[in-house]
Amino acid sequence: MKQIVFVKQIKMKELTKKCIGLISSTLVQLGQTKTDKDILILATTLAEDLIRDWKMLSWQDVEESFRSGIRESEEFHLSVKTYYKWLRTHKKLIDEHVYKQNNLKSYTIDKRLKYRSRKGTGLLTIQKLLK
Repeated sequence: MKQIVFVKQIKMKELTKKCIGLISSTLVQLGQTKTDKDILILATTLAEDLIRDWKMLSWQDVEESFRSGIRESEEFHLSVKTYYKWLRTHKKLIDEHVYKQNNLKSYTIDKRLKYRSRKGTGLLTIQKLLK
């Protein structure tokens, strides 16, 4: 049985290496070429984004989101916006599956920004500034 490895469990250097492989493979599958420097920059950015915004995904989920994105998306170039779209789509599928397994009636996304507290701050502060 294959062990599930979450992004948050992978060290940054190892994650960057995995991202270089994933980016390189994706570029080949999309029929694109980039310089080694461009690949390194894109892979480093992907690794940082995974740690920051997608740490609860497993590495297999990340690979599957790229695989599905390459085959199903209308995006034919690889960029940060493209892979965010692919990751977001895959995460939504995972969340919907979890809701169905738990027999919840509807799936809703928590749209609060991650850095805001849950005590009603954020826009209220902006309103105070406008007064």
